[in-house]
Amino acid sequence: MMTLTPGPFRAVLFDLDGTLANTLPLCIEAFRSAIEPVAGRTLSDAEIVATFGPSEEGTIRALAPQQYDECLAAYLRHYATKHADYPAVFEGMAELLHALRQRGVRLGMVTGKGAESTRLSLRQFGLENMFDVIETGSPQGPRKAEALRDVLAAWQLLPADAVYIGDAPSDITAARAVGMPIVSAAWAETADTATLRAMAPDLLADSVGELRSWLWPRLHAGAAAGGMWLGIAQRLQALAQAGLAYDPHVFDAERYQEVLALSQQMLSHLTGQPVAQLRDAIALERGYPTPKVDIRAVLFNGTDQVLMAREKHDGGRWSLPGGWADVGCTPFEVAVKEVREETGLDTEAVRLLALWDKRVHPHPPQAWYVYKAFVLCRPTGGALLADTPETSEVRWVSRHELPGLHLSVDRVTLSQLETLFAFAENPDLPTLCD
Repeated sequence: MMTLTPGPFRAVLFDLDGTLANTLPLCIEAFRSAIEPVAGRTLSDAEIVATFGPSEEGTIRALAPQQYDECLAAYLRHYATKHADYPAVFEGMAELLHALRQRGVRLGMVTGKGAESTRLSLRQFGLENMFDVIETGSPQGPRKAEALRDVLAAWQLLPADAVYIGDAPSDITAARAVGMPIVSAAWAETADTATLRAMAPDLLADSVGELRSWLWPRLHAGAAAGGMWLGIAQRLQALAQAGLAYDPHVFDAERYQEVLALSQQMLSHLTGQPVAQLRDAIALERGYPTPKVDIRAVLFNGTDQVLMAREKHDGGRWSLPGGWADVGCTPFEVAVKEVREETGLDTEAVRLLALWDKRVHPHPPQAWYVYKAFVLCRPTGGALLADTPETSEVRWVSRHELPGLHLSVDRVTLSQLETLFAFAENPDLPTLCD
């Protein structure tokens, strides 16, 4: 049922339970296994579902407040153990996600689930690196509308630039509160199709195939080509810089200046940066153009925690300590300096973990061509600071928290953090390089 003709879309956001996969029965089964033994009675499906809205932590507080810690641990244990009975996403969903990624569409997840169960499910489905951003639920109550707004703000998109896919009536309510188009997923047996239809979503889809047919003509025409055009604009800028660096004939210099100006107009359109800002930055560059280098320090606490900081210059989003490489400093010296300035800790750099090309990872578009170096560091002294000129908070973050963090995806992505955690368990792994 269509009431509007929305689009074009630059981003597609998905719910998880009942939308991505048939995991609602798994949730109910895990709740029952965890709570019934301590409650001393049988819980109906309706009684469990009536508590949904908050994350699992909120549901357990509502059903077994006196045994909260015990029941939460039991729930996650049962959820992980029984997940083998729910091994895959809905038919056609994995293919849809990969096709959207190939088209250059940004993918996000906004779910009411807790961070740990979300991580378990995405790992089970082999999709832990599929989504550019993952917003999880809160024990205090529903927060999907807030999460949708956060994603749009982080990506600098208007509500009409994205569409949300969810299976519950509350998903329609959240999307409408934000002003975002909504597709109701009615392909799960748990979907309340009559209620969804009565709420008039932009599309009521009975299958993943129907969703795909509806989405494809509504995707932004530049989505597939966006990465290609960004690469072309960056290359044109580099060619113009290189030509000007070698003292060209006056007529050639004029042509290079024109190419440089055109490339900056393209980059401004693709990245949202003002032309004047790009022009001023280029004026500081001399000589043959090469990629800029961003250095990030990686500090582990055991095998399950990594040191992260909230960036004041990116709306309080979380990142690994780091910054641009400084002239006159080695990469290791930059990593140590950035940790001291942003966290208060003294460290020693141990080894290079990864050298990645920003272009081939799910970062937002940027005018500069960037390599990102991730350096393993070890604390030697100092103390964590509550506030610095660049950061508003610094703390050790557990791995299971990562999907729920508001990451500064220009600096580090969830998939990169998940990959780097392999070094916490096995520090002798070879260095990664694109």
